[in-house]
Amino acid sequence: MTKFNILAGITCTLMVTGCANRTPLQPDRAVFNVDGSYQRKFYSQSIETTFDRTVAVFREANYKLDIVDRATGQISGRRGKTGDKGATNDTDLRFSALILPEPGGSQVALRIVQIANQGVPLISQSKTEIVLNQPELYAYIFRRIESLTVNAATTMGDQADLAPMPEPAVQQ
Repeated sequence: MTKFNILAGITCTLMVTGCANRTPLQPDRAVFNVDGSYQRKFYSQSIETTFDRTVAVFREANYKLDIVDRATGQISGRRGKTGDKGATNDTDLRFSALILPEPGGSQVALRIVQIANQGVPLISQSKTEIVLNQPELYAYIFRRIESLTVNAATTMGDQADLAPMPEPAVQQ
């Protein structure tokens, strides 16, 4: 009887492992499928400078960065509730940026997504993603990336994208 149990256990184990998907999963990196929803801006500065400035701009805006990968040029992050103190707004913002090399400079491909909860919590709640495509919004961010001084973007040294950022102080 014990040999039968061992054989049944081995058979079940083989069946479970045989159905496992062996491809690596990178759900966070799936957002970097650059399509028509990305806004683009060309800069006549090096790709390293553009990368550092982009990281600095989003950190200044209190985004928590999820992916900061200098080797691939990928940056993504999120920001929680976007209302005043005491607001009932439950909207999150997420962005994904890809810094690309260009002849004579670099390019930023940027997408900002607004995520809102809909439905009754715990019963039929779902998240809706809306890609923000207002040109003025992107123009402001691109202008901030361009106008940020090089010293401000690189004051944390060569590892600026890896340095932990302190949480913003609560003002009363």
